[in-house]
Amino acid sequence: MIDGLRVGAILLMGGEGRRFGDALPKQFHRLAGKRVFVHTLEAFLEAGWIDEVVLACHPDWIGMVQDEANVTVVAGGKTRQESSYRGLVGFAKRPDVVLIHDAVRPFVTGRILEENARGAIEWGAVDTCIPSADTLVFAPGGKRIEAIPKREELQRGQTPQSFRVDLILEAHEKARRDGIENASDDCQLVLNLGREVGIVLGDEHNIKITTELDLFLAEQLFRLRRSVPKGTGSVRGKRFAVVGGTGGIGAAVCRLLEEEGAVAVPMSRRTGVDLTKPLGLAEAFGRLGEIDGLVNCAGALAVKPLEEYSVQEIEELLQINFTGLVIACQKAKIRSGGHIVNLSSSSFTRGRRLYGIYSAAKAAVVNFTQSLAEERPDLRVHVVVPQRTLTPMRSENFPGEERGSLLDPREVAEAVLGLLKDSESTGSLVEVKKGS
Repeated sequence: MIDGLRVGAILLMGGEGRRFGDALPKQFHRLAGKRVFVHTLEAFLEAGWIDEVVLACHPDWIGMVQDEANVTVVAGGKTRQESSYRGLVGFAKRPDVVLIHDAVRPFVTGRILEENARGAIEWGAVDTCIPSADTLVFAPGGKRIEAIPKREELQRGQTPQSFRVDLILEAHEKARRDGIENASDDCQLVLNLGREVGIVLGDEHNIKITTELDLFLAEQLFRLRRSVPKGTGSVRGKRFAVVGGTGGIGAAVCRLLEEEGAVAVPMSRRTGVDLTKPLGLAEAFGRLGEIDGLVNCAGALAVKPLEEYSVQEIEELLQINFTGLVIACQKAKIRSGGHIVNLSSSSFTRGRRLYGIYSAAKAAVVNFTQSLAEERPDLRVHVVVPQRTLTPMRSENFPGEERGSLLDPREVAEAVLGLLKDSESTGSLVEVKKGS
């Protein structure tokens, strides 16, 4: 509730995703390990003052949505207008104020939600908008420009659109009487009553995922928002395999696990496990038995022009940085609910001069981990991307670097530990930066 008034929310997710170009509608694609609509729903539930959420869902997907969301689910209509109306009459207990939001806008903020609710109480109806950075033109028919309105007088509409419930129901009922069946905007229906609509400032990050490009951009936005995790669970008494656990970040992970009362099993050449020998690696995991989690920290780096690499060096770099990690993920016997944390590198975002093999392998680690998170819902699968870190491998290849600009391996290990203590999330890409 807000100011003693009951607040409801409707998430519109009845679309078929035709513009997305995939048989699976966009709201059901995964973003950082969760379906897009789940991220959006969580933003509303985390507000804490919204009394009831209704999902207006495409009829073909109701069963799946009911399995994943413990809220009211109603069948959406053939149009946005009809889905909105069905959501309004679908509340178990009618609210005083309602926020109507696109389920494919997962980056809505708590500030936007609260200002919408309070704005609806004050105005009766509000729309979430942001100023337009582009010049907009008026071109009826799309053939020629008839006018160029002043940019400062135009705004770009987002959602939520929020209302006093009696007002938005009146607007919908009038539209139905007038034969209006496919309005793309609830605020337009209120304007048709001759009522004012206020404005709540939106956010550039509050994007609507409509195309594959939008989904890619959303992944990048999620990376910007993702903080270093601080899981609330415990690793005490649990057993973890740490590949590359005798040096650099891996050794720091082992020390931290042991400090927390866990058993860390380092796996590296020093302990008789060679990532360049796949059959031996598979056998090592067979001997290890059941574990609670796997942390892949191994890495190898060589800095020189491609023409100077031997075929054997190329094979070893790929085996240590990628192939061995894949085999470890395949062969490790991890208990249900356990964890896999793979380490990549900040170089994964683009190929780096003189060490493109390493960069490419680390990009593959990110892609593989995201895929594995979807394939293994019984596990919690994440990738950690550290900034430049003070490890023997780093010092050997870049001896002139200022040590104070590098991460301490323990900082990376703490991020890994945070993920190992988190029993809920999966599919996260966690960047660890200096001071984070």
